[in-house]
Amino acid sequence: MQVTATDADDPTYGNSARVVYSILHGQPYFSVDSKTGVIRTALPNMDREVKELYQVLIQAKDMGGQLGGLAGTTTVNITLSDLNDNPPRFSKSIFHLRVPESSPVGSAVGRIKAHDLDIGKNAEVEYNILPGDGGHMFDIVTNEHQEGIVILK
Repeated sequence: MQVTATDADDPTYGNSARVVYSILHGQPYFSVDSKTGVIRTALPNMDREVKELYQVLIQAKDMGGQLGGLAGTTTVNITLSDLNDNPPRFSKSIFHLRVPESSPVGSAVGRIKAHDLDIGKNAEVEYNILPGDGGHMFDIVTNEHQEGIVILK
């Protein structure tokens, strides 16, 4: 994004109205262009799962930033949006479920759950039974709690 500061001094008189920007807080994650006020990311591969919210303090100083110039600051809150960069993970590698042989077709056998570190749409999990792994006997559906409900076919 870009920040803009204005100075009421006469721009035709020396440097008194020439504003320069600097970053007081927010490094090394962000930088600001001293002439334009454009804020950019300064580090590659920033990760929302590590840190989501950043408060960046920008200073605008007149007189071209020289000693004796006056300054103003603003805080810019920057929130990283999520990418679908994490796979769902199960809490254990094997789930043990039991079903009585007298259970009717369509009855729930049990629940399994995988957790995804992403948020929103990127954290939605869909469960499937792989071919050859009991797919002819069981089905699986996802409930509103993002759990996989194993159902007797």
